[in-house]
Amino acid sequence: MNAAYVPRLLKRAVDRGLRALPVVVITGARQTGKSTLTRLLGPAGRRYFSLDDLGVRAQAERTPEDLVGRGRHLVIDEVQRVPDLLLSVKRAVDEERAPGRFVLTGSANLLLMRRISESLAGRAVYFSLWPFTRRERHGLGTCGIWEDLFSTPPDAWEQLVEAQAVGHEDWRDVARLGG
Repeated sequence: MNAAYVPRLLKRAVDRGLRALPVVVITGARQTGKSTLTRLLGPAGRRYFSLDDLGVRAQAERTPEDLVGRGRHLVIDEVQRVPDLLLSVKRAVDEERAPGRFVLTGSANLLLMRRISESLAGRAVYFSLWPFTRRERHGLGTCGIWEDLFSTPPDAWEQLVEAQAVGHEDWRDVARLGG
């Protein structure tokens, strides 16, 4: 794994989605880490295509079936740039319904876009990648203390809180960073 990579809480859910359905869709604001996250997803050899690349986009517009057929496991990044590509993804999934075939990303919510007529219903699981949480920024990749508190007997809560790896930060500084 890249030494600069910050573990994301969403990765575990995405991995489960890849084992369950043929298509995983990850949406979120620009610069939240969608492309970085998808490059780390298995299986090894998953091919990555970005529709920000003009050549890839041109192929997606002219011959979407050829782009979709370029590998057994694909990531297609910024899929909202060629909405009609989803019809080719649907056809490919209907021909061979194998878990984890496609990971699609976009900075627009595909379900809300006017030009998208294909929702991939029954074929896809949808996730939103939000900006970093405080714990993600600290490299922990966890959702916070709440998960631990719910699985710990109440008489051990004080010890759990005191043992937290994330130290005190001024809430104003944390709020300015966002997430």
